[in-house]
Amino acid sequence: MFRNIEFQEIVYTIKERWQFGKPRQKRCLLKGVSGVFPQGQLTGIMGPSGAGKSSLLNAISGFRTDGVKGAIKVNRKESCYITQDDLHQPLLTVEEIMSVACELKIKNPVNKRALIDDILNSLNLSSRRGNTAKQLSGGEKRRLSIALELVANPSVLFMDEPTSGLDEVTAAQCVRLLRDITKQGRTIVCTIHQPSGVVLGLFDQIYVLAKGQCVFQGSPQTIVPFMAANGYECPKHYNPSDYIIELCDADDEVIENLSDAIGNGKSVVSSAVVDAAAAPGRGFTIKTAVMSMMLDTTAPKRSSILEKMKALKRFMQSDYAHSSFRQFLVLTRMMQTKIFRNRIALGIQLFHHLICGSMLGLIFFNSANDGERMFDHLKFSIAIVFFLSYTQIIIPVLSYPLEVKLVKKECFNRWYGLTPYYLALTFSRIPLQIFFNILFLSLVYWLPGLPMQLWRFGLFSFVGVIISLVAEGLGLTIGSTFSITNGCATGPMILAPMLGLAIYGFDFAAEIPLQMYALMKLSFLRIGVVSIVLITFGYGREQLDCDYIYCHFDDPKVLLRYLRIEEVSLWHELIFLFALMIVFRVLLYFSLRKRLK
Repeated sequence: MFRNIEFQEIVYTIKERWQFGKPRQKRCLLKGVSGVFPQGQLTGIMGPSGAGKSSLLNAISGFRTDGVKGAIKVNRKESCYITQDDLHQPLLTVEEIMSVACELKIKNPVNKRALIDDILNSLNLSSRRGNTAKQLSGGEKRRLSIALELVANPSVLFMDEPTSGLDEVTAAQCVRLLRDITKQGRTIVCTIHQPSGVVLGLFDQIYVLAKGQCVFQGSPQTIVPFMAANGYECPKHYNPSDYIIELCDADDEVIENLSDAIGNGKSVVSSAVVDAAAAPGRGFTIKTAVMSMMLDTTAPKRSSILEKMKALKRFMQSDYAHSSFRQFLVLTRMMQTKIFRNRIALGIQLFHHLICGSMLGLIFFNSANDGERMFDHLKFSIAIVFFLSYTQIIIPVLSYPLEVKLVKKECFNRWYGLTPYYLALTFSRIPLQIFFNILFLSLVYWLPGLPMQLWRFGLFSFVGVIISLVAEGLGLTIGSTFSITNGCATGPMILAPMLGLAIYGFDFAAEIPLQMYALMKLSFLRIGVVSIVLITFGYGREQLDCDYIYCHFDDPKVLLRYLRIEEVSLWHELIFLFALMIVFRVLLYFSLRKRLK
């Protein structure tokens, strides 16, 4: 059942970013605005830059909840939000992305192919169904964003700047498409900066904001008489949208006058008023048609028992079309398709692991059995751990922030939940990661001439893979929390002290205080180095070669004793690595959860 979108006395306040030496200030983006967006109509929210257009759209759609006060009536389960950035999986084709949307958003897709065909035909995307998302033009990406949400047949579409970045012709085509969609009974509310006269006439209703206040609400045809009635004559042959925006952008007094006249959105300038104004002998009256706000803000509080029963009912009802397990399977398949289709990235990673493994192996070629090169053996272990760590941290730091934005949009539109996405993200990356790490570890194990023992190589590889997974968890946590720019600064800032702890005290291990040993357990790099040394020189390693009369470290036990790790258990080190891996993965989960809220 389609109903009007209504809101009353919306106040939206945010805290400005902290600046050194200054207390955090609060800034009010919306100042008690009200309004009604009729069902089955195309409504445009207009205003100058910084007027509060996106803030209002975010508030009434539920995309932003912190700092929002007021009464809002909208069926959010039957609505969707299409962001300004057209974010899609770049390596999947249009048909594949549509198929994933159908599998996630529809409970029983009887004829998925027919549904996809119908939507793509209606949006003129049939000819592009075999192209990947990155091959589409700006207008086609915008239409694809709409197509993906139409799969679930929403009754309300919220769109942020649907014409942003489009030329005038394409923008007009986009708005005509939205108007055609409303004829199917859907309600569309979108923000638009400063439409041309042609585009303005395509809207059923216009809602104008200026500095967080509503200065007009009604059909586009009523803008000129409304302004004239308030003493502002729009010049002939002048775009009404340009006139009202320029007027409000230049003078705060105009904003106050128009906001008072419209009741800050509590009134609507109706077409009937304009018709009456046009009648002979009748002057235009500023008295507008007052809307009926269906919001009950004075109702008494319900009993706690009833509230608990309703909360339990909401808990038992799923916001998603499918179970978490089904979402996990669909997302895992989609992510693996994306990974294996990215041939350039796969080629770079293959080349990277082969070249670095070969170089490191050749640098220490046939030196693993040399009893004179104790510190070279330590450098070898540190180089292995640092390569595994740096490689797995830097990739998600650079690539993951963009994906978080896409995940945020899809989770908000109820494609899938956070938990199945998180599990799919974790498990889909493991097979390829193990393959590349084993390739690298094989080169750095056999070329230096470490013992030809399969069990030792197995332990060596196992520890290397765990170090890689720990580092990846840290990289994903940074990528999900910070932007690319801030992540590139945060990653080295975290990694540097861990590297310092990893190499600290190897030449005076006996003098390291116990407090430092406890601190070094916080560095997974240090734990990794110790684990590699234990595997390569412990477990009954035979005496090393010595070309001199005496080599102090030709006995591996002497080396372990010198480093004060002869009593250290490899399994204890692995427990610490697993613990850090879990800590980083938990931090990743809560970071994503915070971003999605």
